[in-house]
This record gives sequence, C-alpha cells and structure tokens, in this order.
Amino acid sequence: MPLQNRVNPKGIIESNSARGTLMGNRGVLHNASKEVTRLFKTKAWITCALEFKGRQRTLMSPGAYTELFFLDEVAAFAAGHRPCVEYRRARYNEFRNAWSVANNWEKGSVVATLANGFSPEFHASGFQAEIE
Repeated sequence: MPLQNRVNPKGIIESNSARGTLMGNRGVLHNASKEVTRLFKTKAWITCALEFKGRQRTLMSPGAYTELFFLDEVAAFAAGHRPCVEYRRARYNEFRNAWSVANNWEKGSVVATLANGFSPEFHASGFQAEIE
C-alpha cells in the first residue's frame, strides 16, 4: 500500500502509487506510524525539486516534515502550493513577480507573505482540502 503523501489538485492528501514530478511540504503532518493526522502545520506550502544537490530523505521520518508529492506543477498550484525559494529559485522568482502584478502588491510585501506563508483563511478561501 502506498503512503498517504500524494496531493491532488483539490489539496486532498491521498494514497496513490502514481509517481510525482514535484515534492513539497506543509510541515510535520504524520505520526510515528506514518499516518497523516493533520492537513498542515506551516503556512508556507511549498513545492521542491525531486532531486537537489544529492540530498536524500527517508520518507515520513519521525519529527521531520512530511514529504508530499504532486503529479505536476499545475496540480501543486491548484492545491495551494508555491515554488520553494531554495530548491526552485527561478520558478519562485517568476511566481513572486506574477503574484505581485496580479494582486498589485509591492515586491517587499510579496516576499514577506511568501516567506511566512499565506494565512489559513487565505488557503480556505480558495478551496476546501481534506485528508482521505
């Protein structure tokens, strides 16, 4: 049985054997039995590259963030995630610039918002995600 760590476009975290093209996280969501017990822990929902500087992770390690996987970038955006500033700098910069234009925000306020994450109210206003 695959782990419950695939996020669909509606933001639902599910078990699915499909291989993702992006990894992301919302903080520590799992317990010692590798069961997802919460929807999010952090406000900054990000997507990262599957491979970066040879780093290796053990999925759902105790106390470490829960590795989430997305079919593609469209699914990640639809689920409320944005590119990671470290792992996906070029896409992050494009996203930041597009967000500031679309929302008529100053660059500094966009950077602060993206660094701290959107509020739970913001995430809830766009969609209702649940754990299946």
